[in-house]
Amino acid sequence: MSVFGEYARFYDLLYESKDYLGECAFLERIFESHALRPVRSVLDLGCGTGGHIVHLARRGFELAGLDRSEQMLAKARRKVQEAGLAVDLHLGDLRDVNLGRTFDAVIAMFAVMSYQVSNADLAGAFRSARRHLAPGGLFVHDAWFGPAVLTNPPTDRYRIIEKDGDRVVRFAHPEIDVVRHLVTVHYKLLRLRGGAVVEEIDEAHPMRTLFVQEAAYFAEQNGFELVRACPFLEPERVLTTDDWNACFVARAL
Repeated sequence: MSVFGEYARFYDLLYESKDYLGECAFLERIFESHALRPVRSVLDLGCGTGGHIVHLARRGFELAGLDRSEQMLAKARRKVQEAGLAVDLHLGDLRDVNLGRTFDAVIAMFAVMSYQVSNADLAGAFRSARRHLAPGGLFVHDAWFGPAVLTNPPTDRYRIIEKDGDRVVRFAHPEIDVVRHLVTVHYKLLRLRGGAVVEEIDEAHPMRTLFVQEAAYFAEQNGFELVRACPFLEPERVLTTDDWNACFVARAL
């Protein structure tokens, strides 16, 4: 099945403890530290169910979002509507989108860039970000950090969540391809009710890891300069092999 097919229905349940508010505060720190002018408008590429969009809009930013999953966008639209916010949401592929306008910043959060598994995918994503930025605008994205993944490789894991009388069990089995810089995570979701399995979903999510020089190269080849690479949520610290999640800040030339 394609990435975020039926899995999308369980996305908010699986990540209900994710600190979107804290991540948006981190983004504001990045904007303040690296933007050449105040950031007022933000395009969220791969916005998913709108977790970052809602909090950023509430903090006074003008937001637009894009995602290729209609199921994820439907959840985002509902959140935006319930919050009484004005946000433009678009269905599309971040590798070739053109909204016909520019923003002060473009973001791609929660490993959206790691889902761009080929060089062509990554280049397309960078070009799309640059297309929507005036010179000096920021492109902020996070990704799985290659040195950390190789040093501390992922292992099999599971998670159990209970809600509304159902039990959702997610198993994750990773397969590493060191040559292609890929970790393919095979997910199996089971929804149980009264001890019986009432739904079973299998999806494979290929995830590309990124290295700093690799991120710098793709930035430079597509109209940016890489101005910062740091552990996600820790802008003052230097990346190490203990940091699975890296944040990259590129400035449009």
